[in-house]
Amino acid sequence: MRHVSYEVRLVRNDGTATFTADATFTKVAGLADGAWTSFRSYNFPDRYLRHSGYVLRIDPITSSSSTTDKQDATFRLTY
Repeated sequence: MRHVSYEVRLVRNDGTATFTADATFTKVAGLADGAWTSFRSYNFPDRYLRHSGYVLRIDPITSSSSTTDKQDATFRLTY
């Protein structure tokens, strides 16, 4: 799973540093609910993993972003 042009895709690891950076996310407290989880892009730290329009992508999310944007970038992890 890596982002390409800000959309997340399932692609084979090509062994490049760019692939590694595009496929790395930092787990942080949820933007809409601190008990849940958000994922910040490693190489675009102002962007977070987000679902929008049935597409998984990375988008810039800030404290002034809409509630919907923050909810779309917040995930509940279950095991």
